[in-house]
Amino acid sequence: MSKCSDRNGIYPFRSWRDITPMLSSVGTMRHNRTGSWRFVKPVYADRVPPCQNACPSGNDIEGWIRLLQQGDREGAWWHLKREEPFPAILGRVCFRFCEAACNRSTIDGCLNIRHLERYVGDGGPHEADAPFRRPENGKRLAVVGSGPAGMSAAYFARLLGFSVTVFERLAKPGGILRVGIPAYRLPREVLEREFSSLRRLGVEIRTGVSVGDDIGLGPLAADHDYLFLATGCHQPIRLPLEGASAGDRVLPALDFLRRSAEGRPHRPGGRVVVVGGGNTAIDAARTAVRLGCAVTVVYRRTRPEMPAHDWEVEEALQEGIDFRFLAAPIRVEAEAEGGPLRLVCTEMTLGDPGPDGRRRPVPVADRTFEIAADTVLTAIGEEADLVYLADRLQTESGFLAVAADQSAGAPGIPVYAGGDMIGAERTVIHAVAHGKRAAVAMDCHRRGLDPATVLDGLAVGTGTGIRFADYIEAAPLSPVHREPRSVAGPDRIVADYFRRVPPTPVAVRSPEARRGDFDPYEEPFNSSTAAAEAKRCLHCGRCTECDNCRIFCPDLSIHKATEGGFGYTVDYAYCKGCGICSTECPRGAISMVAEDAAADGSQR
Repeated sequence: MSKCSDRNGIYPFRSWRDITPMLSSVGTMRHNRTGSWRFVKPVYADRVPPCQNACPSGNDIEGWIRLLQQGDREGAWWHLKREEPFPAILGRVCFRFCEAACNRSTIDGCLNIRHLERYVGDGGPHEADAPFRRPENGKRLAVVGSGPAGMSAAYFARLLGFSVTVFERLAKPGGILRVGIPAYRLPREVLEREFSSLRRLGVEIRTGVSVGDDIGLGPLAADHDYLFLATGCHQPIRLPLEGASAGDRVLPALDFLRRSAEGRPHRPGGRVVVVGGGNTAIDAARTAVRLGCAVTVVYRRTRPEMPAHDWEVEEALQEGIDFRFLAAPIRVEAEAEGGPLRLVCTEMTLGDPGPDGRRRPVPVADRTFEIAADTVLTAIGEEADLVYLADRLQTESGFLAVAADQSAGAPGIPVYAGGDMIGAERTVIHAVAHGKRAAVAMDCHRRGLDPATVLDGLAVGTGTGIRFADYIEAAPLSPVHREPRSVAGPDRIVADYFRRVPPTPVAVRSPEARRGDFDPYEEPFNSSTAAAEAKRCLHCGRCTECDNCRIFCPDLSIHKATEGGFGYTVDYAYCKGCGICSTECPRGAISMVAEDAAADGSQR
């Protein structure tokens, strides 16, 4: 019999193998229930990724990308559809607020979320009924306007069991999606497919019906239990130009886009000048280029101040569009009736900041120049046409006033509103968020719940989005503690654990090729490129079972969950709250919380 010793004494053992259990116990302090030392403890938590926090609609981007990584494209589609009505549309036209907030940008470039969404949206089971649609609730909703806000309200209300009818003034549904966004950005077949899915869901869409002319607001309210108004801003603001009565050679850019979308394009001649710096101005300029025109955009501030998104300005430059910054038009002159136009402009400089914080453009004395043109398109903004309301609802500064739950008053029945007509930020995803919020508020009203309380409970992070999936009690992907107001910002990411992998390149047609038609110019992801890009997701604030916590725990008090379970369990009898697991979690998915454990170490 040999003698083996350790620091605590001499023990008779036959071999070192006999003392392995004792060494293991001593090395891990299993002999000492160190949980009694603890004043804080680790808890696995789902935080809000910054992409979701930045999304106006609260889209659970990390969730559907995780499903896509697992090869479940259909599951990713349904996960998306719990928070937005038409992924294939938003995957093309959304302004990518999520990407701007992506933590991956601090490592090697943000995730291309919009292209992934387009891939998922194009491959979904569009003819299937939503598995989370509730039974009919006996209430009828009338939606006025079939743009993104109206269609969003229709979709979410239908999911909640409302009978929904959409009334659209134009011959085809879509609103600004159809008449304001060119086909090279949003192909019309994508619109048709997405709206066909809404019809299969049971949404009735009546086109060619003008509320105010064909049917009054009062009779519409009499036939329904709820109203949602989403008639947009389709009245162009006129530019006060001297000589601007040059027939249809000086016209609003939105009218120009509408004619092009409806298949009756205005023939602008060889030279076009677009006045304005927003997205409508850029869309009009790029449309004119595709009609064979030489185009100049005149904007009174500099490029950094342009409301249009910078990548669209860059693409316009690539397509040969000329920009004259710090310039403002004064008058339009014509040499003869029907002859060429001259747009007389003055040079500008930026003065002191105005109430909005932007530096005001100021004319430079005696500095004018001329631009030859066949057509001048004006794009200085649009306003809402609220005549059909007949002063039944409150307005503010030319827009319909709404509360936080999108309610706009109750002239007989509850009325809600969203989209551009309420004066909010004018993007498709903001409009979708309005429709979702309103649908939940209507259902709260129907059920006798306080919408403010419910919506506050559904809030995502620090943003404006809400979690519709929680309202319909859909199961989360990870059954762990949730911290819906805590955002996993870059300070929560341990970047050293991630390899640098640049964004998956997107094939783009050359500027010369895309100038000649209205075909989309960005190639979609295929299964291989989508998988490569999805793999770059950091899964901020979400546990991916990477084992780091278990590896680094000095007491081995972290264990894999039982078979079939998700994540890990913590043996609080031995966890002394050192916080190493939280510090070494690559994604910030472990919170150290105040101690509330019972005396036996079990978690309350």
